[in-house]
Amino acid sequence: MRHTTHILFSIFIIVVIYELIPPLKSIVPFTYAIAIAPIGALFPDLDHPRSYISRGNWEFLSLAICKTTPHRGWTHSLVGATLFTASLVIFLWYFKASISYALIFFIGYMTHLLSDSLNPTGVNWFWPKRKKYKIDLVRTGSEGEERLQTLLIFGIAGLLVYDVLYNASSLLK
Repeated sequence: MRHTTHILFSIFIIVVIYELIPPLKSIVPFTYAIAIAPIGALFPDLDHPRSYISRGNWEFLSLAICKTTPHRGWTHSLVGATLFTASLVIFLWYFKASISYALIFFIGYMTHLLSDSLNPTGVNWFWPKRKKYKIDLVRTGSEGEERLQTLLIFGIAGLLVYDVLYNASSLLK
């Protein structure tokens, strides 16, 4: 999937979760969550040197990771999600920030794995086991992916309109 699809999918899932679990706003503000989740959603692609996240500030980390795994290797697994989230927890703890933000990062990371599972290549969720889980639904860069992006945009907009009309804009307060 393209980075825009991963970003939109992570935001959509965060909006759904925050609509279903309103007390979550008191732990991690919604505006922070829609900024943190997309970062988590991009992190698995650090194993691809030409991915969106591998350019710029993350290039050094990406080069190191690319030496340890092919694309959709350990970074596209529960091992990768756990390793990166645990690293973030340590970072947040060290700087005395709320480790709750790591939960949102983890959710974003999982949305990446979930959306890549809709691709014919699939995801090796339980690395180092070799089995890939996939549903041949959306090919990267295809018209189907563009339709999925459109659906996600309308889904996000629809949920936000619902929030404004029926929840007194609770997400944005």
